[in-house]
Amino acid sequence: MTGAGARGPRIAVVGAYGNGKTTLTGELTRRLGLARTHGRAMRDPLGAEGRSLEDCTVPQLLQLAVRRFTERAVDEALLADGFVSDGSVLHEWVYTKVRLVLGRLPEPPARLDRAPRPPATVPYEEVADQIGLLAKQHVLDGYDLVVHLPAEVPLPQGHRPISEHFRAVSDRLLLDTLEELRCPVHRVTGTLEDRVRQVLGLLASRRG
Repeated sequence: MTGAGARGPRIAVVGAYGNGKTTLTGELTRRLGLARTHGRAMRDPLGAEGRSLEDCTVPQLLQLAVRRFTERAVDEALLADGFVSDGSVLHEWVYTKVRLVLGRLPEPPARLDRAPRPPATVPYEEVADQIGLLAKQHVLDGYDLVVHLPAEVPLPQGHRPISEHFRAVSDRLLLDTLEELRCPVHRVTGTLEDRVRQVLGLLASRRG
């Protein structure tokens, strides 16, 4: 991670699906006057009109991950005055990795590090991990402050694109990866106002 210098801060708000990233980044954008960045919804791969994310084939899932990673990286590079990112470039790789290994709706006690790899899936996982290397490098170069939102409320009722277990496993992979990169991660909890206050405090301490 690099220092902010004279430009505005580059803040990544990370956490699994449903942890409140969009709500918090929207409020931070309003209060700080920074641009908000986010990946376009991962759906409708090129050449597959009208296909939902849940119905994507593995090659299409990889295409979407590359496309969304590229969009994020380009958008963030153009925002020289700083930004608040809804998620991070790691999220596309994390989602793809967990989906490849465990499926979209895994149930406990499925574990990422112990799950069997069908021979047909192994080459795709290797490709996904190469995308992951690019994402990891971007984290080190691209963010000044990484804020993590834990899962404090259950997923909403109704349509769930993932299960609670998928949510937990992906969040664990995200945090383990940031730890591997020795990237400082600041856990932010509580109500929206509590979370905003904690982030503003972190920014103030950086300036001090």
